[in-house]
Amino acid sequence: MNVIERRRYTRISLHVQAEFMSQGRSWPCQAIDLSLHGALVSRPRGWEGELGERCTLRFRLDEGTSIQMVGILRHQDSDALGWQCTGIDLDSMGELRRLIELNLGEPAFLRRDLAEMMRKHMNAGAGSPGKA
Repeated sequence: MNVIERRRYTRISLHVQAEFMSQGRSWPCQAIDLSLHGALVSRPRGWEGELGERCTLRFRLDEGTSIQMVGILRHQDSDALGWQCTGIDLDSMGELRRLIELNLGEPAFLRRDLAEMMRKHMNAGAGSPGKA
């Protein structure tokens, strides 16, 4: 099964400035795509991380608006890093939901993704987001 077949969440293309905090420093990057499950970002020059590494990601949408999530590095190549979302605050979830609704144009896809995310977190016993 390839990566596309395994994906359960709808991704939206989102080319905005982003950063992630890892290894005791902030790494500027560019968002490539975003979903309720995680994000794909450009790989910053000089960054050498390990799969399973934790971080906090922040995406700057416009002046004063951002999405922040806690994540774990799940895949990487020479150009991009794939982060799985393990925690997100309510304000960021609201912004992400609004972005997905605007980009999909079909509320049924968003409802399906939200239901899947809730089912996954309820089964895992996830309460509050972890720290990076």
